[in-house]
Amino acid sequence: MVKGYISELFSSFQGEGPYVGRRQIFIRFAGCPLSCFYCDTAYARNPEPEYCSFVNRAGAVKEIENPLSPCSVLELVNELHTHDTHSICYTGGEPLFSAAFVNEIAEEAKRMDYMNFIETSGYSATAFESVVRNFDFASLDIKLRSHRAVRDADYPRLYDNELRCIRASVESGLETIVKVVVTGSTSAREIEVVCRDLSEMDYAIKFVLQPVTGTVTVTPAVEGGMSIKPEPPDIETLFSLSELAGSFLDEVMVIPQVHRYMGIL
Repeated sequence: MVKGYISELFSSFQGEGPYVGRRQIFIRFAGCPLSCFYCDTAYARNPEPEYCSFVNRAGAVKEIENPLSPCSVLELVNELHTHDTHSICYTGGEPLFSAAFVNEIAEEAKRMDYMNFIETSGYSATAFESVVRNFDFASLDIKLRSHRAVRDADYPRLYDNELRCIRASVESGLETIVKVVVTGSTSAREIEVVCRDLSEMDYAIKFVLQPVTGTVTVTPAVEGGMSIKPEPPDIETLFSLSELAGSFLDEVMVIPQVHRYMGIL
């Protein structure tokens, strides 16, 4: 049995994408190989936190020693289950960073009749393909070159892995959501390239443009070691980018991080 590191485990409403407002049990896996300049969960990049912060249904926080077994994780999930629970959300950090651990939890959760929902950058198609059979939903976050998630020379490999993950998700029968975070400096050309590549796949996907949240913890950029303040796009830019995306894809939506407006995790 594989053990792994969890940063947080809690129940809340989904705050991003087309499932906004659905109740989920969130497992935030520790560790992430990317360094997006707008990251709002930089604390979860630590791959081996000493404790997992478990928030019970009364809102009390309990620190549970890491690493955890899949059995222990699912016991905590069961504690959080409510009648309105839609699914378990495997998020991060980056869940694919702990693919074997994720797979064991998801496989058992499926046997327990939970639906499984993964949120991932898709940085490793090999890791994604190893877990995809145990999931029902995938929200794949395409990183733009301007997000500085990786060094410039490594970006083509990251983007290729993301596209491969999208193919694997759709072809495995998962409901597939593709999200792109949009900042004030995001260019139309960046969005056009992504949408054109997605349209050539001819897949049924939900495409989400997500305006960056202005009040986030900024992490150092990969190149240059400097921090960049994430400025959100104005409404005219969002209209323009949405129209552009709609010229390539059927289901396009603009959805901000709703949980931030609600003041919840």
